[in-house]
Amino acid sequence: MIGIVVITHGSLSEQLLATSSLIMGAPEDVHAVTFTARESLDDLRRNAGKAIDPYLNEGCLVLTDIMGGSATNICVEFMKNEKVEVITGVNLPMLLDAIGRREIADLKELSRKVQESGCKSIINLKEFFEKRASKKA
Repeated sequence: MIGIVVITHGSLSEQLLATSSLIMGAPEDVHAVTFTARESLDDLRRNAGKAIDPYLNEGCLVLTDIMGGSATNICVEFMKNEKVEVITGVNLPMLLDAIGRREIADLKELSRKVQESGCKSIINLKEFFEKRASKKA
């Protein structure tokens, strides 16, 4: 099974995983890696490696919080392996989609679909309802 590793600043990754577990049940092969001000980049790199390494045969989708952030920057090294895909800008819909699709998609397709779902899930609610109302009129 494709592994999913969420790497973020602070405890965001843990909270995303906890929330996804609340919605979908506790998923297997999904790991949260945190990074705090007390940790070094070497600590982060080591912790990320421990989470990613078990999935180098099946594939690993890594979701990080922000482009240019420490979590994303250290993942450049892991992407040298063709079995690792990294998407930045993680949100809850992305994680839920990744968990739900990973048994029916290969790593490249999963990566593409998860990125699409992340973008599609960002909605200005007022505009959404205005468009909906104008279609009914």
